[in-house]
Amino acid sequence: MTTAGPATRLPIGVYRGAPVDIAPIQAYEQFLGLPGTVDYVLAFMADNPATWAQFETAVLQGTTNGGPGQYTAADWAPLLGGRKLMLAVPACCMGTSWAQEAAGANDAHWAALARNLAAAGLGNAVLRIGREFSGSWYRWKVTPASAAAYLAAYPRIVSVMRAAGFTGQFMWNPYIGQGNFGPNSGIENVYPGDGCVDVIGLDLYDGGYGPAGEVIRTPAQQQDVWTSFRDRWDGITGWRNLAVNHHKPLAYPEWGLRLWNDGALYSGGGDDALFIREMAAWLQDTGAWMHALWEDPGMGVADPDDHPRRLVAAPQARAAFLAGFGYQ
Repeated sequence: MTTAGPATRLPIGVYRGAPVDIAPIQAYEQFLGLPGTVDYVLAFMADNPATWAQFETAVLQGTTNGGPGQYTAADWAPLLGGRKLMLAVPACCMGTSWAQEAAGANDAHWAALARNLAAAGLGNAVLRIGREFSGSWYRWKVTPASAAAYLAAYPRIVSVMRAAGFTGQFMWNPYIGQGNFGPNSGIENVYPGDGCVDVIGLDLYDGGYGPAGEVIRTPAQQQDVWTSFRDRWDGITGWRNLAVNHHKPLAYPEWGLRLWNDGALYSGGGDDALFIREMAAWLQDTGAWMHALWEDPGMGVADPDDHPRRLVAAPQARAAFLAGFGYQ
């Protein structure tokens, strides 16, 4: 097991629920004991906007993983202070596909989104366009059948938004693993090019890699899961190597413990402090560009351990997080 050395101050982000409200962010900062502020406030545009106008004005999710709500990304602008917005942006909206994106069918909508973000003072935001596209759970997923279209579409979207005045950063954001591609041929094969990627962002959660329904792992099981995360094909070592080879920083905009049900099944590892400690050491040793432990209220390690939505308490993980990053 790796032991974290003296913690360095890594840039940190946080998501504290869908409402546009700075108070939960400030409460998180107080929990961490940060001398200043968190660096990034994470927000999510509605995955399935009902109209193109909702997309163009960056309407946010009304609830976590929910439909369009009452706020837009612009509502965050006067609240951020020294923080920067990290915005998850859907793709292939209103029934379109990566092939249509590549053909320019939605260019006007991407340009309008760029102009609106810039006009709101959010031209320096970090955009996660089509996040976790390597998984099967979003309509903008990328498969071998859509790979060529994606490789044409993603650079086009970036080019259109830059031309329309967006000056922020584009984070190419897969989920860990081989994703929708076959063994030894993972999602890295649709890396869209250095010119349209400012940062590589990797999402990963401690779950779904052991017996279904598992709540408590033995120390040996915890170590096996971590070793798999680190060493398997398309594990974090592989992604680190890819980032280095492309001279791109590597970020972790979502990582953490899987403390919720997917459907009726809980497939997380419980109060896995080992995973937290190992990740803390890894992030610091490799100089992560930023990280954000998943802190959706009721499911993050900063929440009360008796929250009714949580299936397992995580006091050891909470302590490991604070100790591993030097937060007091």
